Amino acid sequence: MANRHTETEILQYTGKILQTRGLHGGDISQVTYLRCEKGDFVLKTNDKTISGMFPAEAEGLRFLAKYHLPVPEVVAVSDSYLLLLYYPPGKPDPANAGRHLARLHAHKIPNCGLPFDNFIGSLPQINSPTSSWTEFYIMRRLRPQLERLGCLSKSHPDFNFWSRLLNRLPTVAAEPEQFSLLHGDLWSGNLYYSVDGPLFIDPAPYAGDRLVEIAFTELFGRFDDRFYHAYYEVMPWNESYRELKKLYQLYPLLVHANLFGGSYYRSAREFAASYA
Repeated sequence: MANRHTETEILQYTGKILQTRGLHGGDISQVTYLRCEKGDFVLKTNDKTISGMFPAEAEGLRFLAKYHLPVPEVVAVSDSYLLLLYYPPGKPDPANAGRHLARLHAHKIPNCGLPFDNFIGSLPQINSPTSSWTEFYIMRRLRPQLERLGCLSKSHPDFNFWSRLLNRLPTVAAEPEQFSLLHGDLWSGNLYYSVDGPLFIDPAPYAGDRLVEIAFTELFGRFDDRFYHAYYEVMPWNESYRELKKLYQLYPLLVHANLFGGSYYRSAREFAASYA
């Protein structure tokens, strides 16, 4: 479950651990259910301690809670673990989830980004604020992932392709009507239906164009139609989404290419070809 020092620290919050059970989590951390004297908890740990990753996740959860997005309550956190309250599973309610996301997006934020950085998966995500969404998306999202992949090195076979794309983007991605607060990593695995309603987990929040979040939800298995119908009742459909969808799906594809390799890079290049 965790090393002895971490377990001793966790016991302060949980009391005696009566039962443990592995839970299905992501590809980054181990997720364990704990039934304890003081209640039920979820413990996230990682074999390779990534400095700041769990504290950043806790900060993101607490930040989004201030904006009334339903998220798990943080009990304790360190570089070695994240301890959350456990919420028993309930019936899916995609319409309710869609309304919650729309209400989050309705908050107008003065600039792109956030005053604090965080992680997308196990990769650093820089959120230094800017007043331009196009600049933010190029400099804080696409460029760091392409640099990590080596694509912006002149020796890379796709150097000219990606350089051309980055140069063209300011004429493609217009400034949105407002900067919205985003969950930042919203795919089906990060939307959990508890007995108390939907919970948005594993966030990587920042402020930006809300359409980038909708594009993310359609990338790795589209959400239920009821989710989108309820969302658009609060935040109206934007016709420019059709043109921007693949552009906005580039960022998570490049992140996955860096984390997992495989076919993600090829998919990213195919999507980018529409704009380069």
